[in-house]
Amino acid sequence: MKRFFLNISYGTVLVIMCVFLGCGQKDDGSKAEEIPEIVEPEAGSLSENRDSSKMETVEGFGEYVTGIENLEIPDGTRIVALGEASHGNSEFQQLKTEVFQILAEQYDIRSLVLEGDFGGCTLVNDYIQGGEGDAKELTKHLGYRLYRTDDMMELITWMRSYNDSVDADQKLRIYGMDVQSSMDNIRVIKDFYYKIDESKAREVADRLDVLFGTEEDGYDREKINEIVEYTESLAGDITDHADAYIAATDCDQQFRAMMAAEALTCYINLLEKEGGSNKYRDGSMKLIVDRILAYEEETHSTEIMISCHNGHMTKNHSSVATFLGADLYEEYGSAYYAIGTDFYLSNCNLPGTNGRIIVEFTGDDPLAYSMKESNLDKGLITFSNVREGTGLYEVIHSKIPTGSIGEYYQIGMNMLKSMYEIRYAPVDMYDAMILYYEVSPTEIWED
Repeated sequence: MKRFFLNISYGTVLVIMCVFLGCGQKDDGSKAEEIPEIVEPEAGSLSENRDSSKMETVEGFGEYVTGIENLEIPDGTRIVALGEASHGNSEFQQLKTEVFQILAEQYDIRSLVLEGDFGGCTLVNDYIQGGEGDAKELTKHLGYRLYRTDDMMELITWMRSYNDSVDADQKLRIYGMDVQSSMDNIRVIKDFYYKIDESKAREVADRLDVLFGTEEDGYDREKINEIVEYTESLAGDITDHADAYIAATDCDQQFRAMMAAEALTCYINLLEKEGGSNKYRDGSMKLIVDRILAYEEETHSTEIMISCHNGHMTKNHSSVATFLGADLYEEYGSAYYAIGTDFYLSNCNLPGTNGRIIVEFTGDDPLAYSMKESNLDKGLITFSNVREGTGLYEVIHSKIPTGSIGEYYQIGMNMLKSMYEIRYAPVDMYDAMILYYEVSPTEIWED
């Protein structure tokens, strides 16, 4: 759950809204203890007694479900969006690597944009391009504690290994699109200027330290307008002197430094001028995605994949608080290809009052339930392939419940499935879905 909702000050309605945001919990000491009425249930394993005798498999499901290796991306696609029904299940983290590998090897899509910190993901990108570092340690820079897992380390490790085996024009890149952190963006800017002009770099570094401090969220609240003016000036300077700065570094470094400055502006505006507005946050993420897409198409001749919670990437406004996917779909139309995910049974890793807890959920999605009869561990349904008149066609065009668990837990979720399920026609949200009958909890490393 993102930090500005942990201070519950807008009433119960925001508590319920939080479930659908799908946002990560920062590594900066955000405390789940501030969320009221949290109960920590006993951790349990998935079991058949959680299965519902009321559920039935969807007629014709087996005819259309297939392995994800058969994923087909339509011609003209510019953005492939992969969602996750929860942040707390290992399978959804692993799926990032599995889908991106298919896109890279079969569709020559070489850029991945995470729901993660822009600056931190730039540091990770330096590593996958062959730089120094440790993949496990670098997971701390992805933006959220929930990414500090073997699954995310394997994504980083695979991208570096892939890059070691291909020519320069085929290398993979990783970006973050979120704007909830400052320190790694500042580090990217400082490092960039030190490659340009040491005297100017010291001036920039000193000014950033005065305005932002030297720790996360340490900015001077008496100087908000001055901070925004300065970060905007940095973005302008890096843009206005692009030719000279590119000559001293390269196109990628110049672009990332400029975007780091813009991300800093969004960070301050989000927290201090927009009151933690979800609309502003998703709008900022769209701005970053737009810029990355334009840059990647022009400079590297590739499309992009984005990866985030289902709530952010659906083509409709399926969430009461997130707008990224709907806005991207409105602008790019069929060039935006959305792949959602869901589960039937989940043991989910969530923040509790005294650390992480494992919470059991049983969904009501008949598509995910139908995976029970499949011999696949995960199944792909491409909606355009489903024939009209079939039982499956009727289901995907009907308002059915699907899972939507954010980085948040409250006792009401054990009593009201509406707190972790949404009800829309799958075809209105996605172009395809990847479904699991059972999913297991992430294993997050201790500090």
